[in-house]
Amino acid sequence: MQISENIRWITEQPSKWKLYRNRSYRAKIQLANPQQIYNVPEQPGVVYNFLEDAYEKVGETGYVVTGAAGEMWPIGEKAVGKYRILPEDITNEPQEVETVELDTVYAAIRIPAEMPFTLETDYGEKALLRGNRPEIGHSAGDYVMVPAVLCGGVYQPDFQDSGRIINGAIFERLYRRFNGSAQPPHREGAAAGCTS
Repeated sequence: MQISENIRWITEQPSKWKLYRNRSYRAKIQLANPQQIYNVPEQPGVVYNFLEDAYEKVGETGYVVTGAAGEMWPIGEKAVGKYRILPEDITNEPQEVETVELDTVYAAIRIPAEMPFTLETDYGEKALLRGNRPEIGHSAGDYVMVPAVLCGGVYQPDFQDSGRIINGAIFERLYRRFNGSAQPPHREGAAAGCTS
């Protein structure tokens, strides 16, 4: 996980992380087109996610999603399964879609709003995301989120994942607490990010 030094402590305190699952919410989805102007004037094939102050290029294939707060980001073809729509029904025009509630368990930790930070993601394209930036609201602070892995019967944050930032002002619309009592499909063991 590539994070700014001021929040390095989060990787040293896995017990402070809480478990979540995603909620279903309304979004918009459209085909990715590197020639199309999205929300960045005069820059075809680039979307700007104002929540994280990140510019990202769209691929030759894949999709562009507009989230609950109007933020935009590109996704690959594998990620379309998170939305209630068939790939062949997605067009160049944004269309409303519901997200799917997945069995995935996530670990997240809130970073206090007065503490700006960065996180570098790499899900095919690298992007430097900025959390708790002063230009927008964050409630009590943005969250850093990674998948959780089951290690010896206990869920832990998977610090091998590059992570993501979820804006604190919309976090509860997107995620709900998970108590850990159900046993969803999971990865287990050192290869999946278990710490000793």
